[in-house]
Amino acid sequence: MIYSSLANDFASVRNIITSRAVQILCVSLLSMIICQVLKFIILSIKEKKFQWRLLISTGGFPSSHTALCIAMCITIGMFQWHDLNGNLDWSFAVAVIISVIVIHDAMGVRLEASKHAKILNNLVADMTNEEKQELGYGKKGELKEMLGHKGLEVIGGIIIGIIVGLIGFFILV
Repeated sequence: MIYSSLANDFASVRNIITSRAVQILCVSLLSMIICQVLKFIILSIKEKKFQWRLLISTGGFPSSHTALCIAMCITIGMFQWHDLNGNLDWSFAVAVIISVIVIHDAMGVRLEASKHAKILNNLVADMTNEEKQELGYGKKGELKEMLGHKGLEVIGGIIIGIIVGLIGFFILV
């Protein structure tokens, strides 16, 4: 009786781990983590000092949001192509549309917000602390300037997303 219950529990856990949704999530998140670690390594070497904040920050090379979205599109597309005998369903289309929105936002709105933060930080540099407090500026210090992405940073994320997505597919198929 106990053995039967444990066997059923193990089988259900195995079904969860082998489900395509979990595999897609794992591969996509792995691509994002790889980008964040690369960003940390690259800028820590460049600045000759560990930049721990980069492990969870936005902006910079490579774009982890882009890598996550591209890996998601690649794995959804490849798994569906494999599982549905050369067909794709609506979820692939949704993944592509969401990815286009995320990448466009990273290169558009968030990049412009980065430029605005840089300008505002320069403008308030000469203000007194009282003037800054009166404006409600920078309660946690300066405004964060690294928010968006330049084209090369997005291309880096695309390449990593494609590579991780394909490797993940071929390992899990």
